Order: sequence, then structure tokens, then C-alpha cells
Amino acid sequence: MPMPDIPDIIHLNRLNDVFFKALLGSEERKTLTLNFINAILNREGSNAFTSVTFSDKEIVPPQIDGKRSFLDVLVEMGDGTRVHVEVQVLLDEYMVNRSLYYWGRIYSRELEKGDLYADLRPVITINLLDFNQFPQYQTYANTYHIMNDDTHDILTNHLEMHFIELKKIHISDIKKLKRSERWIAYF
Repeated sequence: MPMPDIPDIIHLNRLNDVFFKALLGSEERKTLTLNFINAILNREGSNAFTSVTFSDKEIVPPQIDGKRSFLDVLVEMGDGTRVHVEVQVLLDEYMVNRSLYYWGRIYSRELEKGDLYADLRPVITINLLDFNQFPQYQTYANTYHIMNDDTHDILTNHLEMHFIELKKIHISDIKKLKRSERWIAYF
């Protein structure tokens, strides 16, 4: 009796949109999503997020001829922080602009008429890139905030952007990797 065809998981593209959304964007795997986000953001102990709720990933434009966007993964953490995880396989020279646009749309849709600005919650973006967005840097993970040019004091924790360039990571001993690095190595 012949063996059934088994997909070749050696060649499985973990950055494939369908696979990625099934892995980290589904209610059935919310524990994995929470683990991934806490690992990438280096949150542990009392600082770790403990719950996650999946949000609508479609960004509808405010006007009829506006740009419509579909996000890969958008979740709301237990404290109200929203985390957007985006995977980009093809080189996009405007990836920073795109990420900032998504961040702005997510942030701006939090308030409704009569809400207070104090009700706004942080939005964190995590961009997994299968190309080198920042060739001038040796590091594979770069994080950005709004800060004072002179003192480097962070103005607000409401904007945090992570860009992870997968092409730059080199793994020598998986046993020595941090939790975030193990996730990145997986992809």
C-alpha cells in the first residue's frame, strides 16, 4: 500500500500569509500569540501581558475613495494596548511609511465622539521583514519611539515600532538564544 503524500515541511514558508495568520492570528492559538508578543517585546513576570483579544483586522477608510487595508494580526492586550503584527516578504522601500500609516489608523480609531484623550491606549507594531530594511545597521531588531532629539527622553509610550529583519539573524547555538530570538529563528 503506497504512503500518502506528506507535505514537505522542510520547505514550509512560515512567512506565508495564510500560515502566519493561522499560527498567530486565530483564537485557537491565542496562547501562542501571547507568548510571541511577550517574547518579542521582552515582557516577563509582572510586566508580561496576560490576555489577548483578537480585533477586526480591516481598516475601513473614512471616505469612500480612501485606502482600505487588511492587517495580518491585530490584538488588544488585557491593559488596552493594541499590538499589530505584520509580515512582509517582498522588499517594500516604503515599509516604514506603511507601518506608520497602519499605526496611525489603529490609534485614531480608538476614540469616538465624547471620548477623552486620556482614554487613548498605546499601539505597538511588530514588523517581521524577510529583507533588510536598514542595511546601515548590523542589528536584526530595531525599535523606535518618539523621543527628544537632545535628551533622548521618550515623549510617550503610545508609539512603539519594532522592525525585525530576518535576513540578518545568524544562529549558532539555539540553546543560547533568548526567547525572542527563538521565535525569530522559527520564522
